[in-house]
Amino acid sequence: MLYLVIGIFVVVAVSAFFRQQSQNKPDEQPKDAAPVDPSSLDLPDDNEEQTTTAATPVTDSGHPGSATYSAHAPAGEESPYSVSTEQKEKPKAQVNLLRWAGRLGNIQLDNITVPSPVAYWSNGEASTPEPSCIDITLPIDFPKQGSDLPVDGAESYAAMTPLQRGIYLTWLAGSRIQPPLHMCYPSIWLYGIERRTLIDKLDLGLCINESFRLLPLLRWDIVSENLINFVTWLAIKVWLPDEDLLALCRRLNKVPEGLLGILLNSYANSLLPLPSAVAFTLMRTCEKLHRESEPQVLDTSEALQTFTPIYKDICKGGLVLTKPQNNLKISYTPTNPTIDLEKLKTNDTVEVPNFFENLEVFKPLLDAWEVFLTAYKTPEPEINLADIGQRPDFEGFIKTLRPEGSDLPLLTTLEKVGKLMGFDTKTSKLNGKERKSIVDTAQVEGWQILHDLGISGREYTWDDKILFVELPPGTNLTQNYRVAAFILEFICAAVAVDEERVFEPLRQRLNDFFQLTEDDNLRLEAQKLLDMPTQYGIDFYGEFICAWFSEEERKKIKYLVIEVLSFMAEFANNPEVNSILCEFLKLREDEETPPEELVKANGDRGSEILKIMGMIFKNN
Repeated sequence: MLYLVIGIFVVVAVSAFFRQQSQNKPDEQPKDAAPVDPSSLDLPDDNEEQTTTAATPVTDSGHPGSATYSAHAPAGEESPYSVSTEQKEKPKAQVNLLRWAGRLGNIQLDNITVPSPVAYWSNGEASTPEPSCIDITLPIDFPKQGSDLPVDGAESYAAMTPLQRGIYLTWLAGSRIQPPLHMCYPSIWLYGIERRTLIDKLDLGLCINESFRLLPLLRWDIVSENLINFVTWLAIKVWLPDEDLLALCRRLNKVPEGLLGILLNSYANSLLPLPSAVAFTLMRTCEKLHRESEPQVLDTSEALQTFTPIYKDICKGGLVLTKPQNNLKISYTPTNPTIDLEKLKTNDTVEVPNFFENLEVFKPLLDAWEVFLTAYKTPEPEINLADIGQRPDFEGFIKTLRPEGSDLPLLTTLEKVGKLMGFDTKTSKLNGKERKSIVDTAQVEGWQILHDLGISGREYTWDDKILFVELPPGTNLTQNYRVAAFILEFICAAVAVDEERVFEPLRQRLNDFFQLTEDDNLRLEAQKLLDMPTQYGIDFYGEFICAWFSEEERKKIKYLVIEVLSFMAEFANNPEVNSILCEFLKLREDEETPPEELVKANGDRGSEILKIMGMIFKNN
């Protein structure tokens, strides 16, 4: 009986104890609880093979709102059953959108701010493929004075070398008012203009103005043609105002029919005669009305003044047009390889009246033009310094001084050019600013001046003779050509070249040492008008070279000159030539030539001189 009572008491006490424990929170621990020794726990061995399954919630019947998880379940960040209480979001991929910087915007890079680039840019590779996009994270190497500039191009901004990017950004930062170095730069810029107008359908007016401004700077027919086609399509798209449209047409030698169509459309069915300026531009630029044998007429005020009375007399006050019934469809195929016109939602074909379907309506105008051509003669240009202003008339200057019918380079003096540009020619020498102004102005007008006025430290007087050689705008004069031209001058002075039979082989010989183009050789050939005989003596070149170069560098120059002359019998192994060079280059005449110089290849010798002499040539 006693054992029964004791048993009941124990059961009741144990039940009360477990009831009290079940009311405590699961994470509560007694304050005086002793720390658990990990070695006392029965944990699975790391080397022991285990089976792990996905965590499965085990519902506690006493707490239906809670769940516990298997200790062996994976609890990584990707697991929906992770025991971590932090809600970690899955990282999202960064999206670099194309951004547009228009006329009022700019692109900020580490070393340069490009104002008004009218171009796309991104901070990293853009999510939308665009070859013109300026990725500001790509490396840039801006051209340095005297450094060799690349002669090749690229298909996109990303594909450019760091130096090409530097050249491109420098061109953009200069507001695109200088001729670009390579055709790839305006082509890539046009890619962005096409996307802005065709895809974004924004800034149409801005893009046509910027494209129109670029046209006179291009010397590549394919790029000019693409840009003219783009401007034509865009001008029709926005229906350019009459005065702007006429200004655009007057700048071109050939105007597409679509552009002339909208120019004439403003006057059709209005009963108003075509203004003389419109009629003159139409006859001058329309291929269908312009005969092949017909001379090219320039858009000048004198020509228009001659044409106007003839036109009004024969056309009874002016040609009156009626609007034709048929239209001419104009579409544009973008040059940008990432634009697919078929995927565009809207049809970008535009229509203009087809005024050239029946040319009979222009017969009175054709008669007036024929009379005009017989009456008009290109007047002899007169140099009027008061009217020239800051843009001297180099074309008139050259036509006046060059013999009639001659296409040879013009030989003149710096004094005459200085007077043309309004400089004070009473001083004995030109300063650097005057020289640069003459060279820059001549190049914009399409001329190169020989000798090179951009050589650092070289002094020029107003009495010096110079040569005007035609130079297409934007032509890059390479360091190979500049160094070769100077070496040719120096050799002609050293051995007193005064016959073409000597000069011409020496000129051709330089091709063995320098990478010269056909145009480079034509410029060197023209140089004979100055170098036979040279107006500067050997002492002039000796003083200049000694002032610039060290003794070791002067030796390298002497070795090159001797090697250039070595193929001609009269100069080969001639001690007199060596004596002259040593005297004016201040070198020891009895010093032996090192063996490595005797076996050096011509190309290596030329490259060595390029590195030595490249620094004296400014990049005009």
